[in-house]
Amino acid sequence: MRLRWNGVIATSALTMVLAVAGNVRAQQSPPSEIPLERCDRLPVVVVQADKSEMRFLVDTAATSMLNVKSFPAGRSKQVEISSWNGTKAATAHEVLISELRLGNRRLLDVKLPAVDLSAIAKACGGPIDGIFGVDLLEQLNVTIDLKRSVARLGLSAPDPAELAMIRDMQKSMASCSQAFNEADADQLAKCLDPDFVLVSPSGEYHGRASATDHFRRAFFSSNPPARMSMTMKDQQAVGDVVWTSYDYTLESPSVHFAGHGMMLCRKAEDHWYILSIHETAADPGTVRSR
Repeated sequence: MRLRWNGVIATSALTMVLAVAGNVRAQQSPPSEIPLERCDRLPVVVVQADKSEMRFLVDTAATSMLNVKSFPAGRSKQVEISSWNGTKAATAHEVLISELRLGNRRLLDVKLPAVDLSAIAKACGGPIDGIFGVDLLEQLNVTIDLKRSVARLGLSAPDPAELAMIRDMQKSMASCSQAFNEADADQLAKCLDPDFVLVSPSGEYHGRASATDHFRRAFFSSNPPARMSMTMKDQQAVGDVVWTSYDYTLESPSVHFAGHGMMLCRKAEDHWYILSIHETAADPGTVRSR
C-alpha cells in the first residue's frame, strides 16, 4: 500500500490568507539603529517610560534597575541586584512601568527595582534614570554596537496578544490530535471548519463531511488504526487566523509516512476550527508499505 498526501489550498479566500501571512513575514522591518549617548566611556540610551523621556545607562553585565530619584513611587521589597562584580541582596522599591518603549519596541507592565543611582548620575554629569541591563536587552532583541555607538533592534518581538492566541489554538488542537489517534471520527469532525478543504491524489475533499469520511476510510479502518505524531516548527497569527508549519509522521502496521505540513486555523464562537491542511512528503522514500 502506498499513501501520499499532496494537499493544496483550493479556495481563493484561503489562498489570500496565505499570501497575507507570507507578506507579514517578508515585510518585517530591517533592524533599526538608535544613537547612543555617553556617560564617560559607558553608553547611554534614551527610552520612554510611561511616555516620559528617560536616559538609561546600558550595562550588559547587570540586571535592569531604576533610579529611585526618578521613580520615587513604589513598594519596598528585598531584591537581588546583579552587576559585573556579582549578585547582592538589597532593599529597593519595586516600580511598575505600564509601558517601556525603545524606538518602535515596547514592553508592557514592566516591574523593576528602584535604588539610589545618584552617584552614577553625578559621575556622568547629567541625569541617569536607570540601568538598561541584559534582561531588557534580551526581551527587546537589542545588540549594542560600541564601535558605531548605536543600539541595534533586531526583528520585532512577538506580540503578547498573538502569543496568547497561538497558545489557545495549540491547546485546542491537542484534543484534535487525540481524536485522530483514537480513530474518533465524530470528535475529529468537530475540529474541522464546515468549509474545510483537502486535495489529495485520491481526490478533492471539500467540506467537513467529505473530509471526515476520507479520514475514516484512509486512516481509521486498519487494525490498529494509523497514529499521527506532529512537531510544531513555526506559527504566525494573522488577524483571527493562525497558520502553523510542522513535521509529522503517520504510522500503522502497513504504512510509514513522514512529511511536512501547514495548517490554517480560525477561532469562531469560542471554538477553534481547522480551515485547511496542506501536507507534502518529506522524501519519496519515506512512503513505504510493510
